[in-house]
Amino acid sequence: MRTSQLTVKGQITLPKAIRERFRLRPGDRVALEPEADGIKVRPVHRTILDWAGSLRSPGRALSDDAIRKRVRKMRVQRQAGIHDHGR
Repeated sequence: MRTSQLTVKGQITLPKAIRERFRLRPGDRVALEPEADGIKVRPVHRTILDWAGSLRSPGRALSDDAIRKRVRKMRVQRQAGIHDHGR
């Protein structure tokens, strides 16, 4: 069993072997779940929602309506066998 000491700020450092085993890096999140006999610590894996807003479009932003129109156009073109990739 690995142990870690609680700091005056209530923080702990996960031992290196544990961080490596679970591929935890600085900034990663962990969940703390109370159990009958202790605390369960488990990694929280990121989802696509964690990345929302982190990328910018190279062009101007499109409205929801403009996006819907492009999608409809692409569907029609795909059905007709035309592929211009939304341009």
